[in-house]
Amino acid sequence: MIAKLGSWIREFTEDERAAPAGDPEWATLMASLLVEAAMADGELDDDERSQITRILAAQPTIDAGAVDGLIDTALSWHAERIEIHALTRSIRAETEAEDRIAIVEMAWMVVLADGEVHEYEAQLMRRLAGLLYVDDIESGQAAKRARIRVQTMG
Repeated sequence: MIAKLGSWIREFTEDERAAPAGDPEWATLMASLLVEAAMADGELDDDERSQITRILAAQPTIDAGAVDGLIDTALSWHAERIEIHALTRSIRAETEAEDRIAIVEMAWMVVLADGEVHEYEAQLMRRLAGLLYVDDIESGQAAKRARIRVQTMG
């Protein structure tokens, strides 16, 4: 799974492609991380869910039904999860800095999907960046790129 992460992230940053075909473990991990970003304010609204769907479904081999199932699984895991360290541990340990920055950008895209950044979302993004060893400047730049992507999609 992690071996495919780098190439997927690089593709996302270059042409917005999503997870490698046939890698449900990676897709579930990303769905869970993106749901965490969306749920920071206490709810997953339609705009946030749509943004997660767009990010995950950018790969043509993942159909909408599979993406909905991934999001539903991530939501059920979210209800049982107390912390996000487990989600970030393998990513942090086995990816390059540019990959982790792209993941932070994806999470920012979800947070920005509803047009508001709540205090809890901002706090989660600072914590997520720290857990992924992405410094404040890189996270801020990722947020700016995410804002531009979200605005051009909308």
